Order: sequence, then structure tokens, then C-alpha cells
Amino acid sequence: MKVLIVGDIVGRSGLDRLKKELSNRRNDYDFCIVNGENSASGRGIRTKEYNEILEAGADIITMGNHMYYRKEMASEYAKLKRLVIPANITNLVGNKHVIITKNNIKFGVINILGTFGMGEMVEKNLVSPFKVIDDEVEELKKNNVDYIFIDFHAEATAEKIIMGHYLKDRVNCVYGTHTHVQTADERIFDTGMAYITDVGMTGPKDSVIGLKLEVALERYTTEKYVHYECSKNEAIFNAIEVEFDDNTKKAISIRRINE
Repeated sequence: MKVLIVGDIVGRSGLDRLKKELSNRRNDYDFCIVNGENSASGRGIRTKEYNEILEAGADIITMGNHMYYRKEMASEYAKLKRLVIPANITNLVGNKHVIITKNNIKFGVINILGTFGMGEMVEKNLVSPFKVIDDEVEELKKNNVDYIFIDFHAEATAEKIIMGHYLKDRVNCVYGTHTHVQTADERIFDTGMAYITDVGMTGPKDSVIGLKLEVALERYTTEKYVHYECSKNEAIFNAIEVEFDDNTKKAISIRRINE
């Protein structure tokens, strides 16, 4: 069985690239997870982008810290049945995990947030991901899920690596999102769990992790606040492909896609 996991969709160019890539690749995979937390002009997601990502071929959409930037969506997240919000956020209502059955196989996805570098507004409404992940994994196991995937949306690489070790004998894949820079540390643990610290982004190539280059330069060289503006140029496509043994459910390969 093969699963495609696509890194953070950033803005319109990222959405367009996702549609193009999935139209060519989707039939090669049994399941597809997409992080959509930057899909609405680089900040958050709206129902419009949610529907576009699903129509492109995603089975489940995961989120992250930018869901706070769409205040109008706070009452909508729980209505989006294939959207997973971070399980360790305390003040938003939504799906802490999602289970989907395809071809008699049960897939479960959990989304959690890291505790470092997420901004004051987010961090004051977070509990440690290590305090909630056990219960979420156990809930999926009670539902006899065949494969469990963890999207750990975090800034600190150490926090993601620790989570990988913590879950290596209980889930099938732990992967990081949020930094928008793909890491070269993909591996399979001796338990058969696939891991990578960050999948990367599907968003504008000539940018600063999605931010318009001119805006980023002004911010950093003048140390003044400049309003966020998502870059709109041609997007790169970052993803990972994970293949599992159908009998043991263990990963047998993990491959980075950076195009």
C-alpha cells in the first residue's frame, strides 16, 4: 500500500500546483493526506480551499497554528468532516482525529501542535502534545484502525524527533510540517514506523517560506512590521511517498518528493 503526504499548501500557486500534481499522481496511491493550513492566501483555510483540496484528491486535510488567523472559521471547523485540527488546542472545536475507510482499510490521522515558536496567541491555548497524544492514539486503536498517521506541526526539530521515538512502536508514520523546508532525514525505525522531520511546502518557490520576498526583505532589514503578503509565483511541490507491507503494516520505504 502506498500513501502520499503533501506538505503545507501555501496560497493560490500552491493550490494550483497541488491540483496539477494530484491529477497526474493520485491513481498511484491508496491514500492521500494534505496539510492545508496555509492554503487561504498563506494564512489559514476557508471552506472554499477545503473543498478545492478534497476535489483535487486529498482524503484528509490537516491543519496547524494558522487556523487562528481565520476568525470566521472558528465555528465552522467542526462541520468539515475530513479536516483534522490539532488535538492539543484547548479553545477551538473540531475533529481531533479523523478515520476514513477505503477498500476495507481503516486510516486514522491525528494532528498536533508543537509548543515552541507558535506565537503568544496560540501558545496560551495549548497543552503539551505529549499530554494528549496517548489518548488520541488509543482511541484510534479502539476503533481497530489499520494505519495511524501523525502530522506534528512544529517549529523545533528536536520536539518532532522526540515524538517520533515516543510513538515508534504504536503508529505507522510520524511526519513534521510547519517549517516549509523539507528535511533530508527520512527514515524507517526498527519498529517499522516511517518518519521525517518536515515534509516541506507546496507553495511559491521564489519566496521566504511563502512570504513575498520584498516583504520579507523589508521586515528583516528595517526591523519594522510589514503586513503579510503571500507570494504568487510558480510553486514547488514537496511531499513524501510511504509504502507499507500489506501484511505487517510496517513501512518498507519512504521517499521524499521535491520538484
